[in-house]
Amino acid sequence: MYWADKIADEIAKSGKYTPYHVDDMKTPSGVIHVGSLRGVMVHDLVYKALQNLGVKVTFTYVYNDMDPMDSLPNYLDAQIYKKHLGEPFFKIPAPDKISVSYARQFGDQFTASMNKIGATPQILWSSELYSSGKMNDVIREALDHSKEIRKVYKKVAGQEKPDSWYPFQVICPKCGKLGSTLVTGWDGEEVTYECKPDMVTWAKGCGHAGEISPFGGTGKLMWKVDWPAHWKAIGVTIEGAGKDHTSEGGSRDIANALVSEVFKIDSPFDIPYEWFLIGGRKMSTSKGVGTTAHTFVEILPPTISRFLFVRNHYNRQVNFDPTGDTIPKLFDLYDAAARAYWEHKDEKQARMFEYSQTIDKVPQKHFLPRFSDVVMYLQDSKINLDRKFEEIKGGSLTDEEKQELTERIKYAKIWLAEYAPMEEVFIPSDSLPQEASTLTDEQKKYLDGIADLIKESSDPEKLQMDLYNKSKELGIPAKDAFAAVYLILIGKTHGPRAAWFLLEHRELAIKRIQEILGT
Repeated sequence: MYWADKIADEIAKSGKYTPYHVDDMKTPSGVIHVGSLRGVMVHDLVYKALQNLGVKVTFTYVYNDMDPMDSLPNYLDAQIYKKHLGEPFFKIPAPDKISVSYARQFGDQFTASMNKIGATPQILWSSELYSSGKMNDVIREALDHSKEIRKVYKKVAGQEKPDSWYPFQVICPKCGKLGSTLVTGWDGEEVTYECKPDMVTWAKGCGHAGEISPFGGTGKLMWKVDWPAHWKAIGVTIEGAGKDHTSEGGSRDIANALVSEVFKIDSPFDIPYEWFLIGGRKMSTSKGVGTTAHTFVEILPPTISRFLFVRNHYNRQVNFDPTGDTIPKLFDLYDAAARAYWEHKDEKQARMFEYSQTIDKVPQKHFLPRFSDVVMYLQDSKINLDRKFEEIKGGSLTDEEKQELTERIKYAKIWLAEYAPMEEVFIPSDSLPQEASTLTDEQKKYLDGIADLIKESSDPEKLQMDLYNKSKELGIPAKDAFAAVYLILIGKTHGPRAAWFLLEHRELAIKRIQEILGT
């Protein structure tokens, strides 16, 4: 049984976790990286698996836009944004100068990315949950039980909190910062607070102090209390987290203890999932490190993007590197899953194909043009791709198959332009590549020497030998000689077999040689 189906089955049979409410959350501290889609997809798959059981289930995604900015991503203008350190993200102006706030700009962009790959949770904004009063009851519970919360921190995480510590931070009415405020008292109606200049290293408070009601959006609960408070406030019964949150004594352990001892609800069903890495690197939204989710969903079709997440068990680390042959292999694996579904073969693979669809309807059996073949034939301008794949199929392409081919052509072009290994790319540039300026006098002499050979040859095997012989005749290493050919056509020092490539682009090659020689 597929892992998401197993989890859904376990949840349903437990008789607990009702009403079923799946949730995930993220702080929109900058351009959100692709690794955050792992959590989205884990929860989306469990949500869909529960739907397949015929039960009623809700799926929400919370943006923690009340969190304060504690660092500057490398793409922000520090002169403009340094003054906003310590302010909650929902109050910081958007870099695009169009969105309502910093948080909305990056949150909306990430929502579009998750929607594109078929995950469509109800979006909630923490600032609205607080300002609407939805969090008022849990704020009161937390402040009333501050002593118990301090005990949980000590027992679970070994963190000693002073008796004057309260799990709440105020948005300073004077300077607007939240990260620099400290609550030191609670009388049942108002909190006493200070906006401290030295509270944190990344933001300087203004020194203001006072009393204020903690309700209606004047501040927020601290993260490790805020998380379980959200569970109670919106009714979450199923929520996992990445392994950094689920380590012993970590935020999940604290949250579980708090729901039991303070908020008096059951802990949501946990799904501790592994990281999604790009080229072996963990990513950071706040630091601006890693491939963005927006970029990721642009380099693969939505079904293939989903398939990458679907085919990996939630507790297995995914290390995705779009360079090399990773993407062509991913298409091959998806095509194999499609065949398993259509031909009623491997049940697990078939289920993966079903869950990879971005719409409820699973496509009927049809011809799938192999991505690697699309890449190869796409680069030969003499080949009509529709006719070539009709020849491979052994019959006319249906409208659905033509659409499939068109889509794969689109993504093959992206792969060739951005991620393909050098040996796979042999599309000549539109103009003389800038790299051709590095040609030596010996290489230019070689190009002059082979111009007539290119004009007169019709046999690629013979031309390949003639190209080698010309390099020997002129005393230039074959590596440097062939590099000259590739530099004038594709701006690289390596490429496909030179003779075949030159004959395929004979007129262009001669034109480029004349251009480089000034003849």
